[in-house]
Parts: sequence; C-alpha cells; structure tokens
Amino acid sequence: MPESNPEYIDIARVTQAFSHAASHYDDYTVLQREVAARLVAHLDFTRIEPQSILDIGCGTGFLTRLLVDRFKRADVVGCDLSMEMVKYTHDHHRLRMPWQGKRLHSGGDATALPFAEGSFDLVTSSLTMQWVRDPLRMMAEMRRVLRPGGLILFSTFGRRTLIELRAALRAISEASSGLVLPFPDVMSLGNQLMSLDVEMPVADTDLFTLNYANTMALARELKGMGASAKAIKGRSGGLYGRRLLRLIEANYGAQYRDQATGRIAASFEVLYAQAWYKAASRSPFAAGSIPILLADD
Repeated sequence: MPESNPEYIDIARVTQAFSHAASHYDDYTVLQREVAARLVAHLDFTRIEPQSILDIGCGTGFLTRLLVDRFKRADVVGCDLSMEMVKYTHDHHRLRMPWQGKRLHSGGDATALPFAEGSFDLVTSSLTMQWVRDPLRMMAEMRRVLRPGGLILFSTFGRRTLIELRAALRAISEASSGLVLPFPDVMSLGNQLMSLDVEMPVADTDLFTLNYANTMALARELKGMGASAKAIKGRSGGLYGRRLLRLIEANYGAQYRDQATGRIAASFEVLYAQAWYKAASRSPFAAGSIPILLADD
C-alpha cells in the first residue's frame, strides 16, 4: 500500500463526486451494505461495550445505523467530507436513528479529524480509506482519537479489486491502466497498522465477484457509488467516456466474460483490519475466541 496517494486523489473532486451521488447512492450499494454488515460482525469476537463511537466516512449512514442498533446506549458520531451525505443520513434515518445525543459532522477530513485526542472507545470506517490521500495518516488519526482500551475497525478495497477492468485498460494502453486506483494488499495493510502505537493488529480479506450486463453497466454502478474518474487527478469529463468504454468492452477478455450470457465479471477484494489501544487490565477478545493475524485467502 503506498504511504500516500497525492498523485491520484483530488480531495475536492472526491467531495464533489460523493455529494452528487448522495441522492441515489443507496441504489448502487449492495456491496457496501454487505461489507458494513461483515465489518460489524467482526465485533462478535471482541469484548467491548463502547460508550462513544466514531464512524468516519459515514456516507448515507448504513454502518452508522448498524452501530446505533448494536450499541443502543452509546453516543454515535458520524462524519463525512460531503455535507450532502451527512444531510441524507440525518433525513433518511431520522426514525431509526433519532440523533438526540448522537451527532453528525460534515467536512470530516479523515486525515485531520475534528475531534480531541482520546474521544472515542470505538473508531470505525467502511470503504473510505481508498479515497484518502494518505492512508497511514488516516490510521494515525484513528489511533489519536481512540481512548485506552479502545478499538480501531475498518475496511478498504484490496489490490485484486477491479483486476479485470485494469487488465482491459492495460490492453488498450499502459497509461490507461492508471485510471483504476492502486489498492493495498493485506500484508502491507497489516504492516502499516503495526507501525502505529497499537496492539494486536489483525487483518483479513474477502473476495467478491459481481456480474454485469456490460462495461457500461459496470461504469454506471461505479459512478453511482461516487467512484467518478473526476476524483483521479488529471481526469476530466465523465467516467471513462463512451469511446473508451467501447474499447474496454472489446478488450475485457474471454476469461472475464460468460460466453453463454455475455455478462462480464468484476472482482472486489475487501480488506478488514482492526487494532487495539489496549488497557493493561483487560483482554480485548471474547472468551473462547482466537485472533487470526494477517490472514490471506
């Protein structure tokens, strides 16, 4: 995982892309919802009853709502770069998440969180880190706002994400393959976690394969999720453009296309990671559970 992605990520454009996607984001986020549910399931193997929780990159609030439902007595804070995302979360989860005592923040830069040191018992983030210019700094910020005895828990996309699309772009030209962001592998992510002042870092991975009618459908879903090519420095206009999409379709490759249906496959690797700022007097793992360090499949 690169220590930083300043040559790829334009934060202003990321904010704009997700703001534009806010009203229809949930129409394209089956994968995000599944990942959020699996991320929260990691808590089944921990012993933690947080009083205060931070969800970084809360988006339309799916993970935030799961945390509110699971820890009903906790004070849950959601933050996101996009004011439109925060407003959507507040408006659409008002009945499920009455925000008395629970707060939402816009302008929440994950590399410079607007919270004091040691503010939270649990700091979470789901599929946000890939849109941050400096992932290690984001992890350090998560650690900074964590209290002793607290837990960092997050997910991000891994290096096998969109390998089919990257291959199709590379077949067009080597320069085109840079239109897909670089993603970390599970070992480099674990190594970066271990470089921080944390204990018991754990990382594991899932690989999802989704099918689409064609490359236009894949591009439409990526754009609907806020993954606009505009967020990548040096790119302008729509996501790839129709001419490039036709070239991608022609180069997607027989190994990625179902010959009977003509549908194409797209891989999404998701990395999950957690680490403790552990109080000396407590064990972070539930009785009978076994931590698995840096597991890869």
